[in-house]
Amino acid sequence: MGLFAISACKGSGESQSEDPFTATNFNLYDQNLGKRIEAYHNANTPGSETEKGTPALYIDFSSGINKAFSDPKIKSMMSACFNTILSQQFEVYKLGSNKISLLNVANTTELGQQVSDPKQYADIWAPLQSSVEKIVAGNGDALLITDFEEWQKNVEVTNTAFLKIPFSKWLEKGNSIHFFIADYQEGKVNKHLYFTIFSYGHPDAGSLISKLESKLSPSTTRFDLSNSICQLSTAYPSEKSGGIFYDENAKSDKAKNVLDLKEGYINGLKNGHNFEFYPLGLDWKSIDQLHNTYAAQNQFNDFFRKLFIDLSNEDSYTFGNFCVKVSDVTADFENFAKADEAKKHQPKLSKGNNGEAKFSDQEKDAIALACYNADGKLKEQWIYKAQASNPLNEVFTLNQTLFTNTRASNPKHIEFGVSFDPKFSIANIPDPDGLIRVDILSKTATPNLQGAKMAKFEWINAKNTSNTALSESIKNTLQELKPVDKVVYAYYIKTKQ
Repeated sequence: MGLFAISACKGSGESQSEDPFTATNFNLYDQNLGKRIEAYHNANTPGSETEKGTPALYIDFSSGINKAFSDPKIKSMMSACFNTILSQQFEVYKLGSNKISLLNVANTTELGQQVSDPKQYADIWAPLQSSVEKIVAGNGDALLITDFEEWQKNVEVTNTAFLKIPFSKWLEKGNSIHFFIADYQEGKVNKHLYFTIFSYGHPDAGSLISKLESKLSPSTTRFDLSNSICQLSTAYPSEKSGGIFYDENAKSDKAKNVLDLKEGYINGLKNGHNFEFYPLGLDWKSIDQLHNTYAAQNQFNDFFRKLFIDLSNEDSYTFGNFCVKVSDVTADFENFAKADEAKKHQPKLSKGNNGEAKFSDQEKDAIALACYNADGKLKEQWIYKAQASNPLNEVFTLNQTLFTNTRASNPKHIEFGVSFDPKFSIANIPDPDGLIRVDILSKTATPNLQGAKMAKFEWINAKNTSNTALSESIKNTLQELKPVDKVVYAYYIKTKQ
């Protein structure tokens, strides 16, 4: 099973007998297989990073905006934000005079005093593009409070999509942006203040969006900018059962578990990762026989059920069809697992007679000696690079009838079912011992570029000029990043060898 993966990792001069993982009897498929698959999935999925940087608050101190900050509703929301934010470690930045300055404030009171002080609003030069670029270059949540009026070279930016590039970069990493828009008036001009939350990775209870949405939603219009589908849930019978087929008519739990799901099952969705791993005690031949047996009773038509998606939020996109893609990822997974293991075997180094770097005479680790150069750097062939998987046709397909019917009855609770393809045959799985990946993908998605919410990203300025720079940034981002052929969820299946 592993020969293809091994040869793909080798330098041209190596033979398979020299593979250090074979020589040391390293077993990729031991009791740590689930952890390896989780690491493999996360390495190939944007937004799976778990390390978050310090959250940050960016406040626009350009002149005129203090008018917004004195509006009672807005003032109340800002106080609520400050109280929530400053209860933890936080970086606070002031935007003004073409600079992004770190504000040293010890508590909410100090920050409130600065925001309420008219002398702090000296000019109109809040560097918004630079601020968004700084947020996007980081790896943490951020709240930006601004009217999004950008001035560059003393000229107001009114129609250039100046934030399209940083917005797109943020979304491409699997992140999202949430705008809470408050209306206010500056003289005779109708304006908007944007409480803009840059949400890093998959939100959890500690995320800024989770903490602030209840404080901001009542008095604002909300718009979610995202090309990810995070609203997934499961309704599995138990924590360790997963969504595979069970024979509910059987007498015992063991008898119900006809596919013999093992202890190593992982539900990544519990930790915000859209995947599951199913180690099964049956081989594909036995699964095929079961499928045929139960088909006579009109059962076991679906391999996976009870995964639900909420498609009711159409701020960014209206989603159309979805589909299922099946592939054998054995070779790519084995490359990853070996490269990942190699990183744990840093060699001991010493100096040679002429001061050159060399392996220590005490270094006996075969993996370290084979995978590293004498200077202690990993050899190129042991640095993981994703490779194409082998597509498998006529194995599984989406249960389209289930999807259509549940969508019609409740767009917040649409069920995905993965069915056996009508032409299913174990001959369609050339390596029955391989690691199989089943992806659910979004097939079509239409960006929503019009409507009452989108209109909130435009305004008429004091010179009676229409400012569409922010709306153009958002529209261009949506058009460029359409989530077509994008993986929504992945199942990994490893059958008995």
